[in-house]
Amino acid sequence: MTSKPAHLAPEYADQFKDESVVAAYHTRPPYPESVFDILESLAPDLAGPLLDLGCGTGEIAIPMSRRLWRVVAVDASLPMLQMAKSRGGQEADSIEWVNLPAEEFAYPETYGVVVAAASLHWMDWTTLLPRISSALDPAGFLVLVDVNAFGDAPWLGELRRVIAEYSTNRDYQSFDLIHELISQGLFHVVGSQRTNPQPFSQTVDDYVESFHARNGFSRQRMQNNAATSFDNTVRCLVQPYAIGSLIHTNVDATVIWGRPQVMQ
Repeated sequence: MTSKPAHLAPEYADQFKDESVVAAYHTRPPYPESVFDILESLAPDLAGPLLDLGCGTGEIAIPMSRRLWRVVAVDASLPMLQMAKSRGGQEADSIEWVNLPAEEFAYPETYGVVVAAASLHWMDWTTLLPRISSALDPAGFLVLVDVNAFGDAPWLGELRRVIAEYSTNRDYQSFDLIHELISQGLFHVVGSQRTNPQPFSQTVDDYVESFHARNGFSRQRMQNNAATSFDNTVRCLVQPYAIGSLIHTNVDATVIWGRPQVMQ
C-alpha cells in the first residue's frame, strides 16, 4: 500500500459531496479550450470511449461529448452528477453518468482515454491504477489535467497566507502528484503540455465564492463567522485590483499523459 499525505484522506475528499461546494462549483475558472484539443488528439482512432474519473459537474465530460463519439463520466458525489446533468442540458443526455468512487467502478470495456482532472490525488492509487491499466486501449493514455486557477495574480502571496489561516484542512502540505506517482513506480509519463494563458474575468463576489468550491472551504464545515471573515479578507485583498466589479486573471492548465505502471 502506498502512502499518501494526511491532507488527502477520505474525510477531506468527502467535502465534494457537500451541497455548498457543488453550488459554488460554477465559480471555479474553466479549463482552457486547448485542454480539449489535447484530449481529442490523444484519443486513438476507433478505440473505446473517453472515461472521465472524478468528473465533478462535467467540466471535461460535457465539452468532450461534442468531440468524441462516447463519454463515460464517474464520480462518487451524487450532488456533483446531478449538477452536471442539469447544466449540460441535451448534451448531458449523451453521456453515461456513473455514481461510484473510481475505485469501485467495474471498468466493463476498453477505454481510449482515461482522464483524471484535478481528481486522482483523492483516489486510492494502488487499487485504481491496475484497473485503469487493464481497461486502457493499448494505444490510449491515462491523462492527468491540472488547472492553474490563480495565474500570476499580484495578490497571490498574501492569498496563500489567508488560505493557510482559514482552511479547515489543517493537515495540508505541499504535494506533487506526478512526482509521487513516478517515485512509487505507479506511472510512466509519455508526454506533457502546458497550455497558453487564457484571460478569465469574473466578479469579485464570484472570485471569493470560488474558494468555497475547494477543499478546506466548504461552507458546511466552516464556522459561520470564519466563513464571513475569510470572505471579507479575500474581498479586501483583491478589490484594489478590480476594474469595476471584475477581477481579471490568466488561467492555464498542465496536461500530462502516460501509462499506469502495474506493480509486480
